[in-house]
Amino acid sequence: MSEGLPFGRGSILGKELAGKAPQAAPGAKEKVPAYVTPDVMNRLRNTVVALQKLDDEDADVPVSLSAYVEAAVLAQIRRDEREYNSGNPFPQRRQKNLKTGPPVTK
Repeated sequence: MSEGLPFGRGSILGKELAGKAPQAAPGAKEKVPAYVTPDVMNRLRNTVVALQKLDDEDADVPVSLSAYVEAAVLAQIRRDEREYNSGNPFPQRRQKNLKTGPPVTK
């Protein structure tokens, strides 16, 4: 691991984040509410396990399925931002249940 990150600086995600962790609580993660076919899930697992077994010190491989998926999702987001939004992040969506602070008590 590199500086507490589950991926190296040379990885796709490491390059996108310039070696710095996202601005979130340490270790904070969110579950992705997505479904894939059993065939895609099997191929994903096979890929991650095969990459982890590579006997190449120079290979920058993901250490977990989560790191692999996060890197792939971020790569696609960057492509979409370049193609559809002049390379800029898309605007923040409206969030119904956004917590902005502690509840107000009277």
